[in-house]
Amino acid sequence: GLHQAPAKVKAIVEAPPPRNVSQLRSFLGLLNYYGKFISQLATLLKPLHELLGQNKIWKWTEACNVAFNKAKDALLNSEVLTHFDPSLPLQLACDASPYGVGAVVSHIMPSGEERPIAFASRTLSKAETNYAQIEREALGIVFGIRKLHQYLFGWKFTLLTDHQPLTIFGPYTGISPLAAGRMQRWALLLSAHTYEIKYRTSTLH
Repeated sequence: GLHQAPAKVKAIVEAPPPRNVSQLRSFLGLLNYYGKFISQLATLLKPLHELLGQNKIWKWTEACNVAFNKAKDALLNSEVLTHFDPSLPLQLACDASPYGVGAVVSHIMPSGEERPIAFASRTLSKAETNYAQIEREALGIVFGIRKLHQYLFGWKFTLLTDHQPLTIFGPYTGISPLAAGRMQRWALLLSAHTYEIKYRTSTLH
């Protein structure tokens, strides 16, 4: 599998809390390099990203400190990634929170175990935070497919989703006439891929 470069990981784990925007940008830059190793990194780092907003007064709060330390812990405990193997079944699991979207593409090993190949995540834009949850879930799928395109395009994969209504994306079910224009555009993008949708509750992620 793939591992993080130990020297860089050491630099992140031993970094003291940043004292200004410049130090925070430096820390986040190092951490984002390893985003592929950390599930839901964008949501985890939300309090830190908020400090980078325009006209923000620098104030390192307890929430910032918690996010800072959780990010370090996530890096230390991150899962080892497996290499892409075209002979193994592929699975894409996507997730959406009120703050961000995340995706992980995995192989299903002969033992039945899921092994991650790559993670991707980002925070939501201001407009996206106003989306209904079903739209955020759909956005998570579209983000995952775009971001992890190199592993998915041209291969059949299983798409895991937490919301049954998202089965409107299924290749065989068509799109409801009432579906929003945004969802229709996303469904069109998904139609370029070969996949089957499976529904499972969040607790199974």
